Amino acid sequence: MLVANLSLFLTVIAWGSTAPILNELLKEWDPITLVAARFMLTTAVFAVWLRIAEGGFLGRGKIPWRQVLILGGILALFSAFLTIAIRLSNPITIAVIGAAGPVSASLINRFLTGQNPPNAVLTAIPVVVIGGIIADADIAALMKGGDAFHFEGGEIFMVVCVFLWPLYSTLMQRWFNGMSQLRRTALSFAAATPMIMFVAAILLALGLEALPARMPDARGWGLFLWTSLATSILGTFLWNVSVGRIGVVIATMFLNLIPAVAIVIAMMFGIEPRMEQLIGCALVVAAVAQAQIRLYLSKR
Repeated sequence: MLVANLSLFLTVIAWGSTAPILNELLKEWDPITLVAARFMLTTAVFAVWLRIAEGGFLGRGKIPWRQVLILGGILALFSAFLTIAIRLSNPITIAVIGAAGPVSASLINRFLTGQNPPNAVLTAIPVVVIGGIIADADIAALMKGGDAFHFEGGEIFMVVCVFLWPLYSTLMQRWFNGMSQLRRTALSFAAATPMIMFVAAILLALGLEALPARMPDARGWGLFLWTSLATSILGTFLWNVSVGRIGVVIATMFLNLIPAVAIVIAMMFGIEPRMEQLIGCALVVAAVAQAQIRLYLSKR
């Protein structure tokens, strides 16, 4: 239990920084090209790590390539949609929507197992929706005669991401019994990388995306390495370790802290949260937390 809790704490720190740091990188990078570059570095590091720890990607035993490719596709789609969402919308709003992950995890579990979501989850859904709407509102703009809501398109991509991630996490644990969490995670990145590179190459050839106009400075490289090493490698690996020990529903309790971390990091980059975002974040976190606490107590 201690290992799972410590892993989740570090995961929250890594993932909480994702939206504001990607928002900074997207000032120089196009979204799919950025994802491809990050995945290339991530997969290379996993290759070295697995070589040292287990003798390479193939290791021992038969690899279920069909399942690996499915997980790679989900991971590639999730990362692409998340980056596009951050590109289009406010990173704090994206983090608030992401806090609904535990609710979507229960719905994904219903889809995969046929078990109906508990009443605690059904109760939380309308509050989560209301919180997300409030977080996207801008009362100050409304009072000045502008629009109260500024749906920029990224919100839709993030809603899809909220369902893709628990699907990836659940299938990861169901399909690879006897395989280490390190190897599972590395194989999913190894499958996702050529997929996202292929899409990036097409977009570059068509002129829809371009490489950065200039080489990143020390700060830019630092942010890039952080999102690749801490967010993709450390965060995803530790997340899979935790889910493998305590399950996806209980593990997602910690993800309620991600919006708070995202807001703090965003403020460091000069992005001031609106009061509506703070209120919406509080509603989403409270709704999800009560649902998870009730689920935890019922299981005990």
